[in-house]
Amino acid sequence: MSVRIVSIALVMFLALIPSSLVLALESDSETITITMTTKTVIEIELNPPNWETGIMGPEEEKNTQKDHFTITNNGNCEVNTYIKGEDAVWVDDPDAYKWELSSDGSNGTQKYVLWYEKADESSYTLIKKDENGFGDLFTPNLGPGGDNAKKFGLKLEVPPADYTKDGVGYFHEGGEMKTTITISGVVA
Repeated sequence: MSVRIVSIALVMFLALIPSSLVLALESDSETITITMTTKTVIEIELNPPNWETGIMGPEEEKNTQKDHFTITNNGNCEVNTYIKGEDAVWVDDPDAYKWELSSDGSNGTQKYVLWYEKADESSYTLIKKDENGFGDLFTPNLGPGGDNAKKFGLKLEVPPADYTKDGVGYFHEGGEMKTTITISGVVA
Protein backbone atom coordinates (compact mmCIF):
# COMPACT_ATOMS: atom_id res chain seq x y z
CA MET A 1 0.00 0.00 0.00
CA SER A 2 2.77 2.42 0.71
CA VAL A 3 4.19 1.86 -2.79
CA ARG A 4 0.83 2.78 -4.19
CA ILE A 5 0.58 6.03 -2.18
CA VAL A 6 4.06 7.00 -3.25
CA SER A 7 3.19 6.26 -6.90
CA ILE A 8 0.01 8.31 -6.73
CA ALA A 9 1.86 11.14 -4.98
CA LEU A 10 4.61 11.01 -7.65
CA VAL A 11 2.04 11.11 -10.48
CA MET A 12 0.30 14.09 -8.86
CA PHE A 13 3.63 15.85 -8.39
CA LEU A 14 4.63 15.24 -12.02
CA ALA A 15 1.20 16.40 -13.19
CA LEU A 16 1.56 19.68 -11.27
CA ILE A 17 5.00 20.59 -12.62
CA PRO A 18 3.91 21.45 -16.23
CA SER A 19 0.87 23.31 -14.93
CA SER A 20 3.05 25.48 -12.74
CA LEU A 21 5.23 26.41 -15.72
CA VAL A 22 2.17 27.30 -17.80
CA LEU A 23 0.72 29.35 -14.95
CA ALA A 24 4.00 31.21 -14.55
CA LEU A 25 4.10 32.03 -18.28
CA GLU A 26 0.49 33.22 -18.30
CA SER A 27 1.03 35.56 -15.37
CA ASP A 28 3.93 37.46 -17.02
CA SER A 29 2.61 40.48 -18.91
CA GLU A 30 3.60 43.63 -20.79
CA THR A 31 1.39 46.69 -21.23
CA ILE A 32 1.04 49.43 -23.81
CA THR A 33 -0.13 52.79 -22.57
CA ILE A 34 -1.99 54.98 -25.08
CA THR A 35 -2.31 58.68 -24.31
CA MET A 36 -4.77 60.66 -26.41
CA THR A 37 -5.36 64.39 -26.58
CA THR A 38 -9.04 65.12 -26.90
CA LYS A 39 -8.72 68.82 -26.31
CA THR A 40 -8.40 71.11 -29.34
CA VAL A 41 -5.67 73.68 -28.83
CA ILE A 42 -5.56 76.84 -30.96
CA GLU A 43 -2.28 78.74 -30.69
CA ILE A 44 -1.00 81.05 -33.40
CA GLU A 45 2.27 82.95 -33.22
CA LEU A 46 3.32 86.07 -35.13
CA ASN A 47 6.97 86.84 -35.57
CA PRO A 48 7.95 89.64 -35.24
CA PRO A 49 4.97 90.91 -33.24
CA ASN A 50 5.65 94.61 -33.95
CA TRP A 51 6.50 96.93 -36.82
CA GLU A 52 8.33 100.15 -35.99
CA THR A 53 7.95 102.36 -39.07
CA GLY A 54 10.01 105.27 -37.79
CA ILE A 55 9.16 108.89 -38.64
CA MET A 56 6.54 109.30 -41.37
CA GLY A 57 5.35 112.45 -43.07
CA PRO A 58 1.92 113.28 -44.52
CA GLU A 59 0.73 110.89 -47.26
CA GLU A 60 3.90 108.85 -46.95
CA GLU A 61 3.82 105.11 -47.66
CA LYS A 62 5.97 102.46 -46.06
CA ASN A 63 5.97 98.73 -46.51
CA THR A 64 7.82 95.68 -45.31
CA GLN A 65 9.10 92.90 -47.53
CA LYS A 66 6.39 90.35 -48.21
CA ASP A 67 8.25 87.77 -46.13
CA HIS A 68 8.81 90.09 -43.14
CA PHE A 69 6.19 88.52 -40.84
CA THR A 70 5.59 84.81 -40.18
CA ILE A 71 2.39 83.27 -38.85
CA THR A 72 2.80 79.81 -37.30
CA ASN A 73 0.13 77.49 -35.96
CA ASN A 74 1.53 76.08 -32.70
CA GLY A 75 -1.73 74.33 -31.83
CA ASN A 76 -2.78 70.77 -32.54
CA CYS A 77 -5.42 71.32 -35.25
CA GLU A 78 -5.90 73.15 -38.55
CA VAL A 79 -7.17 76.71 -38.15
CA ASN A 80 -8.72 79.37 -40.33
CA THR A 81 -7.15 82.73 -39.50
CA TYR A 82 -8.84 86.10 -39.85
CA ILE A 83 -7.41 89.63 -39.96
CA LYS A 84 -8.76 93.04 -38.97
CA GLY A 85 -7.37 96.47 -38.14
CA GLU A 86 -8.20 99.35 -35.83
CA ASP A 87 -8.11 103.12 -35.90
CA ALA A 88 -4.69 104.59 -35.11
CA VAL A 89 -4.53 106.69 -31.95
CA TRP A 90 -2.11 109.22 -30.54
CA VAL A 91 -0.06 107.40 -27.89
CA ASP A 92 0.04 110.40 -25.48
CA ASP A 93 -3.76 110.85 -25.45
CA PRO A 94 -5.76 108.25 -27.44
CA ASP A 95 -9.03 110.14 -26.93
CA ALA A 96 -7.66 113.47 -28.19
CA TYR A 97 -6.50 112.50 -31.69
CA LYS A 98 -6.97 109.51 -34.00
CA TRP A 99 -6.83 108.39 -37.60
CA GLU A 100 -9.71 106.31 -38.94
CA LEU A 101 -8.79 103.08 -40.76
CA SER A 102 -9.90 103.28 -44.39
CA SER A 103 -12.52 100.80 -45.56
CA ASP A 104 -12.09 101.52 -49.28
CA GLY A 105 -8.32 101.91 -49.77
CA SER A 106 -8.28 105.70 -49.98
CA ASN A 107 -6.70 107.99 -47.43
CA GLY A 108 -8.01 111.40 -46.40
CA THR A 109 -7.87 113.86 -43.55
CA GLN A 110 -7.26 111.76 -40.43
CA LYS A 111 -7.88 108.59 -42.47
CA TYR A 112 -5.09 106.07 -43.11
CA VAL A 113 -4.79 102.80 -45.08
CA LEU A 114 -3.34 99.35 -44.23
CA TRP A 115 -2.75 96.42 -46.58
CA TYR A 116 -1.14 92.99 -46.35
CA GLU A 117 0.58 90.93 -49.03
CA LYS A 118 1.19 87.20 -48.66
CA ALA A 119 4.59 85.91 -49.75
CA ASP A 120 3.00 83.63 -52.35
CA GLU A 121 0.82 86.39 -53.87
CA SER A 122 1.60 89.40 -56.03
CA SER A 123 -0.90 91.99 -54.84
CA TYR A 124 -1.95 93.73 -51.66
CA THR A 125 -5.23 93.11 -49.84
CA LEU A 126 -6.92 95.85 -47.82
CA ILE A 127 -7.13 95.41 -44.03
CA LYS A 128 -10.46 96.67 -42.69
CA LYS A 129 -12.13 97.15 -39.32
CA ASP A 130 -14.66 94.63 -38.10
CA GLU A 131 -15.90 95.71 -34.70
CA ASN A 132 -18.34 92.80 -34.28
CA GLY A 133 -16.51 89.87 -35.83
CA PHE A 134 -13.22 88.18 -36.61
CA GLY A 135 -12.46 90.23 -39.73
CA ASP A 136 -11.69 88.90 -43.21
CA LEU A 137 -10.37 85.41 -43.94
CA PHE A 138 -6.57 85.64 -43.90
CA THR A 139 -5.07 82.13 -44.04
CA PRO A 140 -7.50 79.23 -44.47
CA ASN A 141 -6.63 75.72 -43.27
CA LEU A 142 -3.32 76.68 -41.63
CA GLY A 143 -1.89 73.36 -40.46
CA PRO A 144 0.03 72.88 -37.23
CA GLY A 145 3.82 73.11 -37.12
CA GLY A 146 6.59 75.23 -38.53
CA ASP A 147 6.51 73.48 -41.91
CA ASN A 148 3.08 75.04 -42.49
CA ALA A 149 4.06 78.59 -41.44
CA LYS A 150 3.09 81.40 -43.83
CA LYS A 151 4.91 84.65 -44.55
CA PHE A 152 3.41 88.05 -45.30
CA GLY A 153 4.18 91.76 -45.39
CA LEU A 154 2.37 95.00 -44.54
CA LYS A 155 1.96 98.35 -46.26
CA LEU A 156 0.86 101.58 -44.56
CA GLU A 157 -0.20 104.93 -46.04
CA VAL A 158 -0.67 107.80 -43.59
CA PRO A 159 -3.20 110.63 -44.03
CA PRO A 160 -2.51 113.95 -45.71
CA ALA A 161 -1.44 116.84 -43.48
CA ASP A 162 -4.01 118.31 -41.10
CA TYR A 163 -2.65 121.77 -41.94
CA THR A 164 0.27 123.44 -43.70
CA LYS A 165 2.54 126.20 -42.53
CA ASP A 166 5.09 127.81 -44.83
CA GLY A 167 4.40 125.06 -47.37
CA VAL A 168 5.14 122.23 -44.94
CA GLY A 169 2.42 119.76 -43.89
CA TYR A 170 1.84 118.95 -40.24
CA PHE A 171 -0.42 116.76 -38.15
CA HIS A 172 -2.34 118.51 -35.33
CA GLU A 173 -0.90 116.52 -32.48
CA GLY A 174 2.26 115.17 -34.01
CA GLY A 175 4.15 112.62 -31.98
CA GLU A 176 3.66 108.87 -31.95
CA MET A 177 0.62 107.12 -33.42
CA LYS A 178 -0.21 103.49 -32.71
CA THR A 179 -2.55 100.92 -34.21
CA THR A 180 -3.19 97.22 -33.81
CA ILE A 181 -3.78 94.48 -36.36
CA THR A 182 -5.53 91.45 -34.89
CA ILE A 183 -5.09 88.01 -36.42
CA SER A 184 -7.33 85.41 -34.81
CA GLY A 185 -7.85 81.70 -35.42
CA VAL A 186 -10.76 79.29 -35.26
CA VAL A 187 -10.81 75.53 -35.82
CA ALA A 188 -10.98 74.81 -39.57
